[in-house]
Amino acid sequence: MEGAFTHMGNHLVSDSAAAINAGDDDLSTLDPDESLLYGKYNGRGGLGSARRRNDDDDNETENFDDDDTESVASVPVGAMKGLNLKAPEEEKKLPPHACAYCGIHSPGSVVKCLACNKWFCSARGNASSSHIVNHLVRARHKEVQLHPQSTLGDTTLECYNCGTKNVFLLGFIPAKSDTVVVLLCRQPCAATPSSKDMSWDTSRWQPLIEDRSFLPWLVSPPSDNEQLRARHLTPPMISKLEEMWKENANATIADLEKAASIDDDPLPVLLKYEDPYQYQNIFGPLVKMESDYDKKLKEAQSEDGLVVRWDLGLNTKHLASFTFPKLESGDVKLAVGDEMRLKYKGELRPPWEGVGYVVKIPNNQSDEVTLELRKTGNDKSVPTECTHNFSADYVWKATSYDRMQTAMKTFAMDEMSVSGYIFHKLLGHEVAVAPMKTNLPKKFSVPGLPELNSSQISAIRNVLLTPLSLIQGPPGTGKTVTSATIIYHLAKMNNGQVLVCPPYSEVP
Repeated sequence: MEGAFTHMGNHLVSDSAAAINAGDDDLSTLDPDESLLYGKYNGRGGLGSARRRNDDDDNETENFDDDDTESVASVPVGAMKGLNLKAPEEEKKLPPHACAYCGIHSPGSVVKCLACNKWFCSARGNASSSHIVNHLVRARHKEVQLHPQSTLGDTTLECYNCGTKNVFLLGFIPAKSDTVVVLLCRQPCAATPSSKDMSWDTSRWQPLIEDRSFLPWLVSPPSDNEQLRARHLTPPMISKLEEMWKENANATIADLEKAASIDDDPLPVLLKYEDPYQYQNIFGPLVKMESDYDKKLKEAQSEDGLVVRWDLGLNTKHLASFTFPKLESGDVKLAVGDEMRLKYKGELRPPWEGVGYVVKIPNNQSDEVTLELRKTGNDKSVPTECTHNFSADYVWKATSYDRMQTAMKTFAMDEMSVSGYIFHKLLGHEVAVAPMKTNLPKKFSVPGLPELNSSQISAIRNVLLTPLSLIQGPPGTGKTVTSATIIYHLAKMNNGQVLVCPPYSEVP
């Protein structure tokens, strides 16, 4: 063993790993040629020699200048419009591994996001989390690689046992011999010791990310001098930059400044509105923005290379079941009743596409999504004999947003479209209303529904006595049961029908 640490895989091997256990995270005295992480392929993190250099630009492993250890950044800024950026020729002086937020590029302080190939540092700036963690959370990315010239080399962080690369699940465990530190995921590897090495002390598992930042012995914080000279982006500016990357992956800080010069922000909402025209002028653009964002989000929920399992429902409609990887990763959301388009692009038959509705989403029994295809005049064309080379995408409809816009226009142009009480309540005006004369039921619980607790009974009593109410609470507090009970009592008291408008197609 040539130095304090030697390379053995996705292990961290030292003469005294107890230094890490005791909280001594300062590894700055290590020789750059020495390695900490031990991978499964006898190289730096299983990726070969520390001095290996690829010609592939995506790997960002080319030789760097000696001045890479110093941070080059612009002056701090106070506001978006006052952003003092470098000239284009000066920006080119930043190495490719400079932090995409602030420009810090000390090799030991930056981490590469493998999903977008951008580099981020461990500085916090004006935010509560480090830049790399901030980006991973906002972009929903999970895999990272260290810098080739860092103490640990160009190692991709992964579980030593199962190989998972989700950094939010990874942690380290000191071996009982106090000579090895192993990277393991929280579930299932850290919870169930592997037969590879029964000397792991799983009770001492600690996450690699702590206090919204990577541990300092893994990714060292930049020096105070580097942080003072770095670009200082506010959280709103970082948020706008991340949104720009969704449209243009090559967007830069300069593009952010150009976008800031265009004042396209909507008017802020108010607590009180002078008239319905002001209400419509403020909420109309907001609904349009939400509609555009929802359309972009839903249209991006396409998935190729699906394997479909065919079945026939009791109503003789074709059922197509398949796994949706984007749904499992949390990148998209799907609900029963959503409309999707299924396409076949294989070579066994002519191209085909059909539209159906989601009748099943992943649950504890199955990870499959099931579509019930809409009947057409030629159901025989459904490629039930094919199972591979299918793709699915979401069919977006603007119906709900169009109804919102129509309702606001009607509200603005026709003051008699709603009652006077609701009219003034929507505008935020103070309205004095006497309690409604209602004969409250002696028993609030409804047959066939769970028994109510004191909070639910209090909410039901107040709703039955007031013309307009809002029921809110955390998940699992029984809002649906409370609402169903209120509907039951309203129908009983008024001896008439009650209009129920839920946000989904099926009412329990």
